[in-house]
Amino acid sequence: MNFAHRFVRSTGLALALAVLGFNPESAMAADMQRTSGASLVAGDVAPGRLFGRDVREGIGPGLVSVSNPASPKLPLAAPLAPETRRSKSTVLHVPPGSAATQLELPIDTPDEAWVMFIPKGSNAKAGEEALREVSMVDPKGRRADVRAARSANAQLGVDPTKAISKPITMLKLDRDMGRGQYKVQVGRKAAELGLAVEVRVPASSIELSLTASAMQLFPGDDGYVTVGLASDAKVDHVRYEAVLYTPRFERDRVVPVVKVGNEHRAMVSRVMNEKDEPGAWVLEVRAVGSAGGQAFDRLGQTSFGFAVPTARIDSVGRARLVRDSAGKVTALEVDVVLESAAVDRYEVTGTLVATDPKGVERPVAEAQVTDQLGAGTHTLTLRFEAGHAGLSKLDGVYSLKGLRLYSLGTNTLYHRLTQGLGVRFPAVRVSELAAAEVTPAIESLMREGEFNLVP
Repeated sequence: MNFAHRFVRSTGLALALAVLGFNPESAMAADMQRTSGASLVAGDVAPGRLFGRDVREGIGPGLVSVSNPASPKLPLAAPLAPETRRSKSTVLHVPPGSAATQLELPIDTPDEAWVMFIPKGSNAKAGEEALREVSMVDPKGRRADVRAARSANAQLGVDPTKAISKPITMLKLDRDMGRGQYKVQVGRKAAELGLAVEVRVPASSIELSLTASAMQLFPGDDGYVTVGLASDAKVDHVRYEAVLYTPRFERDRVVPVVKVGNEHRAMVSRVMNEKDEPGAWVLEVRAVGSAGGQAFDRLGQTSFGFAVPTARIDSVGRARLVRDSAGKVTALEVDVVLESAAVDRYEVTGTLVATDPKGVERPVAEAQVTDQLGAGTHTLTLRFEAGHAGLSKLDGVYSLKGLRLYSLGTNTLYHRLTQGLGVRFPAVRVSELAAAEVTPAIESLMREGEFNLVP
C-alpha cells in the first residue's frame, strides 16, 4: 500500500483530496514507467502487435521466483547486436538423380584458393566411386585437378604415396593456374549420387556481407537483411538471389532483394507472417557478377530469430526496498506489468547492477519470475535477495538492467530492454543489507574470489 492510500484511509479525507484535485490512482500510475515510446538500443526487442495463440501443452501453473548472485568481476556485458557475416566462397550443387554435367567455377583469385568435392549421402563407398568420375580443368583447358590435389596434400601433410589410390576431394590452386572460368566435369555416377562443390578464394578482394536489421523479427516488422558487396575493382554488374530456410533448415521461399538508397536489402518481412513457425531462420544470398572484367560467385548465410509474440512488457513500477522488523533490507523488488493475449508460461528476468568506485557498472544479482498466465494484464514481481547483492560489497544506488520477457511455451524471446527503462532503487548501504544464506554454490564462488573486485 503506497503513502497516498494510507493517507486517505487514515484521515478519511478522500472527498477533500478529490476536491483539491489529488487522485491516488493517478499517483500510482505516475510511479509506473511504460515501455511504449522507450528508447531502444542495439539488440533490444520490442513487439508492436500481439497475437492470440494459446500454448497449453508442456506448461503448468505455479508462480516461481528465483534470485541468484552475479559475479561483479566482469563489467556489464555490452548490448547484443546483429553480426555481419562475410563470405569469399560459394557452393554449387548437383542434385541427386542428375545426368552427367559440367559446372563452371568463376575463380577471380586462384592464389591460395581451394576447391572441395563433397558427395551427397552417407554411403562412403558410393561417394568414393563417384568422385573418380569428377575432374577439373583450368581456364586454358589444362587438367588442373591432379596438380592441385598434390598441392592440397602437401599443405595438409598427407603422404602422397598413400593418396595415389584415393579419389580427389580437395584441391589447392595457385597463382600460376590463372584466373577465369574453371570447368568441373561430373560423371554419371557422381551426378546420380549428387555432388556439392565448394570454392573458397580467401585472397580475393570481392566479399559478400550480410547484416540482419534485428536479431529477432516479428510479423509486421520492417525486417530485412542488408546485402553488401566489397571489391577493390569496379563491380561491372551483379545479380542477387536470396532464399529462406526454416528452423529445420528446409529450403522454403524466395526473398526479394531491392535497392534502397545506396544499399541492397533482402526484404524478409515481405514474405513472412504470423503463420510461420518461431525459431531461428536462415537467409542464404548468392551474388553472381563481374568486377574488373572477372566473373565471381559468392554465397553467404546469416540467421535471425522469428517469433509470433503473445505478450509484452507494458510497464515497470517504482523500485523498492523490503525491510524486516529489525530494519535490515531483505530484498530489492520491482513490479513488472505484462500485457498478454494468450495462455502461456511467461518468464521475466532482470539484472541488478551497481556502480563501482571507478564508475563502471557491474552486475551483482539476477532474478527470474515465471507463471502461467492467460489473456489480460498481469503483474510479476522481480525480487533480488539483498544478501546476493551484498556479496559484491558494492552499495549506493542499484539499477535494473537487462529486462527480458520469454515465452517458455515456445522457448522464444518476446521483449528485451537492455537499459531496463532506467529503473533505479533507493540508495542503500552494504551494512543495511541482510546477510545471504551461504549455499554450497555460493561458498564455491566465494572461494574462487568471484565477488572480490580487488585482487
